[in-house]
Amino acid sequence: MSAAFLNDRRKAMFYALAAVATASSQDAIVKFLSSSFPASQTVFFRAIVAALILLPWLYAQRQDHSIWPANVRLVLLRGAILCTGYFCFVLSIAALPIATSVSIYFTMPFFVAALAGRALGEKVKSHRWIAISAGFAGVLLMVRPGAESFEPAALLALASAFGYAIGQLLSRHVSQSASPVVVTFWQSTVYGVVAIALTALAPFFEMSAESGKVAEFLLRPWVMPD
Repeated sequence: MSAAFLNDRRKAMFYALAAVATASSQDAIVKFLSSSFPASQTVFFRAIVAALILLPWLYAQRQDHSIWPANVRLVLLRGAILCTGYFCFVLSIAALPIATSVSIYFTMPFFVAALAGRALGEKVKSHRWIAISAGFAGVLLMVRPGAESFEPAALLALASAFGYAIGQLLSRHVSQSASPVVVTFWQSTVYGVVAIALTALAPFFEMSAESGKVAEFLLRPWVMPD
């Protein structure tokens, strides 16, 4: 095993750990904000922060990568699917404990494995199926579909896992013709556009005392921070 390969593996492990730490912090912040701010506002400012980080990076790579990807439709489709998955997840944590939403979200590998054969032509080995299925069974025990204590918001977390699984599979295709920075930029752009669209549509829906935490988080008007 070459030194270069080991170095790349260490980098990949570092990036993965950093991503998990960032996502966990983000989930906690969204959970905190869900009682006061609407989902569209949190997603919009997430997109703004991402743009501020990505634009200088894009400028530095302007000689090597065009900001307009060759397969722009697929990139935008991926962004729309991931945006839907993200909204489903943040709406779920408005009504569920973060630990429950995250645990349900971890069914994503099951969906990836189930779809990888058709989408990528990859064969998932039996021992991986056993491990993934055991994890999925654990999630079913947590969600308890059909039980009196079943929380419908759990389905949002499950839908998020499915959406992110499709997004991960599409990432393999779009990465062949566009840099990760370009793909991420357009993903964040889609997030921002969808957030603005939801903000414009929210006044046309009425909320009542029985609307629930999910509907309130989705339809609540924007709030100016103190």
